[in-house]
Formats: sequence, C-alpha cells, structure tokens
Amino acid sequence: MQTKVDPEEIKRIKREIEALEKERNEIRAKLDELEKELQIWIQKRDEKNNEVKGLRQKGREYKAKRDEINAQIQELKKNREEINAKLDLLYQEILEYRTKRDEYNQLRRLKMPPAKIQERIEKLEWELQTNPNITPDREKQIVDQIQVLATELEILQQAERFHKKLVESRKKVDQLKKARRAISMEIQKLANQSQQFHEQMIAAFNQADEVKKEADEYHAKVVELRDKIREVRKELRSIEKKIREYDEKHKELIAYRLVARMHAKKDASFEKAVEALEKFKKGEKLTLDELLLLQRYNLV
Repeated sequence: MQTKVDPEEIKRIKREIEALEKERNEIRAKLDELEKELQIWIQKRDEKNNEVKGLRQKGREYKAKRDEINAQIQELKKNREEINAKLDLLYQEILEYRTKRDEYNQLRRLKMPPAKIQERIEKLEWELQTNPNITPDREKQIVDQIQVLATELEILQQAERFHKKLVESRKKVDQLKKARRAISMEIQKLANQSQQFHEQMIAAFNQADEVKKEADEYHAKVVELRDKIREVRKELRSIEKKIREYDEKHKELIAYRLVARMHAKKDASFEKAVEALEKFKKGEKLTLDELLLLQRYNLV
C-alpha cells in the first residue's frame, strides 16, 4: 500500500470535486428549467388537442343534424313525387272528362237549358195523355219531338256529368298543388337549415385542422425539449460519475494518508482495518468486526 501521499494532490482533487459539483448544480438548475418549460409546452399542446377534440365533436354534431334534415328532405321529396304522380293521373282524367264533355256538347241540337227541355217534354206528354182528339200525325209528331228532346236531355246530362267530374278533378289538382307548394316551401326551409349546418360542420372541421397544426407545433416543441432533457441528463450522469470517481480517489488518498499516520503510530487495530479495506476492495466477504473497524476509521 502507498504510504506517501502528496497533500497538493488531495487539494487538487478536492478542487476538481468542487468544480464538478458546481457544474452539476448548474446542470441540475438547467434541467429544472427545461422540465418546467416542458410542462408548459405539454399543457399548451394538451389544451390545443382538447380544443381539437371539442371542435371535431361539434363538427360531428353539425353533420348529424345536417344528415337528419337531409333525411327529412328526402322523405318530403318522395311525398312530392307521389303528389306529382297523382297529378299526372288527374291531368289525364281532366283531359278525358273535358274531351267527353265537349263531345257531348257537340252532339247538342237545341239551344235550350235542361229545365226548359224537361218542361217541354212534360207538356208534350201531357198533351198525349189528355187530348182524346189527337190525330195520328200529331201523335207521331209529339212522339218524335219527345224522342228528340229526351236525346237532347240525355246529352246534356252526360255533358253535365263529365263536367262535374272535370270540376272535381280540378279541385283535387288545386288541393294537390297547394300541398306540393307547402312541401316545396318546407323543403326549401329545411335545405337552408341543412346548408347552415353543413357550413358550420365545415367551419368546425377546418378550425379543428388549424388548431391541430398548432398542437402539432407544440408537440414538436415537446419532442425537442425532451431530446434536450435527455442530453442534459446524460451530461448530468457523466458529471456525477466523474464526481464519484474523484470522490473515491479523494477518500482513497485520505485513507492512505491516515494509513501512513497510523503506521507511524504503530496502531495494530488500524492495521487490521487496512487489511479489511483491502479485502473489501477485492470484493471478499468481511466479518462484523472488520466492518466495525472500517466504520471506526471512516474507510468506507
């Protein structure tokens, strides 16, 4: 074992340790600042990510409302198509009824209203029934007139029947057109609402994308700081390793100096402590007495 120790070497190592400890403290302070800054950027990033989630949730809600309204619009359009189909059938009926009415009107020979024709028929029939002196020619004349009047009345009645059907169909057309107009107005109103929700949806998703860019920038800053922190921690571990090495060297020199002093004093217990220290450094198992000796002389 070394018995001569240079006091200046001990002082030099002590100064190295102090310088390294100062550097370590500066690195720790720097690490603390970086970790505080990291937490700030993490908080900013998380706030932006939460804002993105909120905006996307709003976008989904607007989309759901838009889709719900669009489904209503599709149902209304279906109803309107059904009305259009009914109108097509009614237009065909109207054409048929008008054609039939006009055809019967073209068959008319007399310019008399139905009531006058009926009145004329009744007078002629009354004459047939009440005139005992009627001549055959007159009777034939009356029968022919009644036949003509009855045919004319039948034509008028048929024309009137088709006219009533025509009027009824036109009323149905008017009702259906009114319903169709109401549906079209409702569709337009809903379409405006759908467009509003669509625009709100697009705006929410676009805003979410913009905020996401900010969140990504903050995340990049987080990654950058984490890389710096890893480097600083690596640097800190290196400094701490050097401190431990110098500290062990310092303790060893102090121990050597103490050994030299004890040698000079011929301290038997210390000699045993030195032997125990050698065993300890070699990794050998120590007895309880040997451990106590090491502690007594501050060798460990």
